[in-house]
Amino acid sequence: MRGTFLGVLSAVFYTATNMTLRQLADSDDLDRTIWVTCNKAVPAATVAWIIVAWRGWHGLPALPPRKLVLPLLATGLFMQTGGNILFQIALSAGGLALSVPLCFATLITTGAVLGKVLLGEPITSQSAFAMGLLILSILLLSMDAEVTEPEVAWNASGLVLAAIPAACLSGVSYGACGVVIRRMLIRKLPVSTTLVLMSSSGVVSLGLVSLIRQGPAALAATPREDFALMALAGMFNAAAFFSVAAAMKYITVVRANMFNATQVAMCAIAGVLIFAEPWTGWLVSGVLLTVAGVVLIGRRSSK
Repeated sequence: MRGTFLGVLSAVFYTATNMTLRQLADSDDLDRTIWVTCNKAVPAATVAWIIVAWRGWHGLPALPPRKLVLPLLATGLFMQTGGNILFQIALSAGGLALSVPLCFATLITTGAVLGKVLLGEPITSQSAFAMGLLILSILLLSMDAEVTEPEVAWNASGLVLAAIPAACLSGVSYGACGVVIRRMLIRKLPVSTTLVLMSSSGVVSLGLVSLIRQGPAALAATPREDFALMALAGMFNAAAFFSVAAAMKYITVVRANMFNATQVAMCAIAGVLIFAEPWTGWLVSGVLLTVAGVVLIGRRSSK
């Protein structure tokens, strides 16, 4: 039940993160994308260091063992570049309706395959069926892009074609990083210990890149409204990141990813409720299949 609750909670916060990031997306400015990604990682890194400091002050294990420092840093850099930056590029070029479904379809598949190969986590017939329902729901929801975001509908424009591989590769990156996090948690590392270097690597590396490419004056000239949106996205992202990582203490990578993928339906519903986007047959079908998949996973978790 803890894993289920945390997995769904992470989806709620990631939905809020993606809706905020959509307002910051700019397909023509890579430097802006890097700067936004850097700032988004600040709250997660700050929270992780506060918890690490608290644990160290009370004599509890705080920092990761030396032999895990480089692997965690490498995973963090891979997550920031292959995951966060590519996802932000996909949002800029393809919008929420296209990018989020593609990202999570590949994330679920990657996590399932790597979880079985590297962690030995089984994929039962019930899990496989639930996974199929969720992936089908994601594909149905992606069809809704033609109605809800006509400017980024399925067409042959260069930007949209660029969004497709960017979203898929970001899903692969997130799926692989999730397996690494799960492996660390299986080794009894605390969540904060596992995430502190992964989050900090994004702040430091992307911050340095932004400083070198743009200079301090340009970074300081970032509009206050953008700083506010980046801070808000970062807080939502920190809550989501810690929630999904904590979920992996109790449930497998496959199930954590499937619960987390419900944010695809949440984004679609938010588009209707907040942005007055129309209800369509694709959206209703996708949401119903998402609910069916989650119920199926929940039945398995209750046994």
